[in-house]
Amino acid sequence: MSRKPDAMDLLALARPASLDRGSPVSADDLLLRATAEAPPALARPGRPPRSRLVVLWAPLSTAAIVALVLTVVTNLAPAPTVLTPPRTNQELYDLADRIEKLPAAGGAYWRDVRIDGKSLSVRGYKLIVTGRRETWQPRDPADPVLTQVWRQDSARPATAADERAWRAAGAPAQVKGHCETSGPCEPIPVADEPEDCTYSLSLDPAGTYPDTSVSEFTMADLAAIPTDPAQLVKRFRVYHETWNGRGFTQPFEEFLPITANLLSMPLSPAQRAAIIRVLAGLPTTKVVGTVTDPLGRRGMSVDFGGAGGSLVYSDKPRKELPVYDRHILDPATGVTLARVSHAARTALGATKGEVMGYQARGPESGWTGPPASPPKGCGKSRR
Repeated sequence: MSRKPDAMDLLALARPASLDRGSPVSADDLLLRATAEAPPALARPGRPPRSRLVVLWAPLSTAAIVALVLTVVTNLAPAPTVLTPPRTNQELYDLADRIEKLPAAGGAYWRDVRIDGKSLSVRGYKLIVTGRRETWQPRDPADPVLTQVWRQDSARPATAADERAWRAAGAPAQVKGHCETSGPCEPIPVADEPEDCTYSLSLDPAGTYPDTSVSEFTMADLAAIPTDPAQLVKRFRVYHETWNGRGFTQPFEEFLPITANLLSMPLSPAQRAAIIRVLAGLPTTKVVGTVTDPLGRRGMSVDFGGAGGSLVYSDKPRKELPVYDRHILDPATGVTLARVSHAARTALGATKGEVMGYQARGPESGWTGPPASPPKGCGKSRR
């Protein structure tokens, strides 16, 4: 006895014969079976005959059945997973995304506190020699510039073990530093902070920003740095021309890592984000990892691949140690916390990779109000 085709049977058979070479049922056969009238059902005494459900299938064409099957298969199949491989230096791109929307800070002055440090080996122990310089740069060039300088560096033991060795040597109150010339060196006091602070308060109508390592800027020039990476690269080419005008001859690609110095200057979060994106795309840039900076702050250590320098120990005879720099960036703001120099090789009492010096941004740095005049604890400069 024949029966009306079941709906699931139709779905299973709804496949063109040309796609299923071994199938005995073609699409035309399927259409005939779907539209054929099934024999009437046997009626029981006293009950009306059951209605025929075949009318629900009668209007379906072969194309409609195939479409229905494809729809079911499509709905059951899982969506393909799109895997996006991480970009090189993804940490820097993530940092740029985090800081881009931060609000721009306000203030009449940009306070720049710079702490310089360098390693000094003395009689079997090591000291860190530090100096301090502070500048209050006004946003409005009509306001005075305040400069504070600590003329006397200070030295302190580098580690607890070095402190024990220093005490074992009699805890000398002064030590002799490295000299870059053959002349005598002034002794350096062993103390926690640099000494002998002086200040100057003067007007600078040009409003020139003191850091000219990338180019010569006014505060207005810095505020006009583009936030679009493509436009920023064009601006960098202008800075490169200024750089070469000073007598340098390196190509543009070798100049680009120097622009990382902008990250410590008075810029908006969006400007820093654009600079970080440009630097992240350089083939010389490498994220080293999370480290602690010389002032004890956690940050992202990045090697931008710029040309290394050297530490000069003496001129005659010439003794110098090659070094390479790494920038430590604040993970919350993208500002440079410190630029740290490492020994490029083992020589002159240093081990390869050892920290030999740094320039750290003091925690007081940033936009603020007018400075106190005169600054507490500083004498006025006689210059």
